[in-house]
Amino acid sequence: MKIKRGDIIIADLGQHETSVQSGIRPCVVMSNNMANKHSPVITVVPLTSKIRKKQYLPTHVFLNGYRNTGLDRHSLALCEQITSVAYSDILEVAGRVSERKLAEIGHAVKVQCGLVA
Repeated sequence: MKIKRGDIIIADLGQHETSVQSGIRPCVVMSNNMANKHSPVITVVPLTSKIRKKQYLPTHVFLNGYRNTGLDRHSLALCEQITSVAYSDILEVAGRVSERKLAEIGHAVKVQCGLVA
């Protein structure tokens, strides 16, 4: 399976009894294409369809379900929950986010990591 930065994948994030996103869900690939090609794991930002919940946090990015190929509903990228996923846990590539949205998600990840204000 060929995975690229900006792809929307469907991945099994395992099961957690906490606020950590879990289960089978869409995620946006954030790792660079060299890592995506050679590493057994990729870096992703999980998505949620619960868009009314804290939509305006600086680490949340709204994704319009009509404009982002691969989403069947509006979603939020939860950039405070950036994580790694093994290739074996990726079920499919569902689509891609736009370059603009990928940049917004990247900025929100930087906010989460304290790299920008």
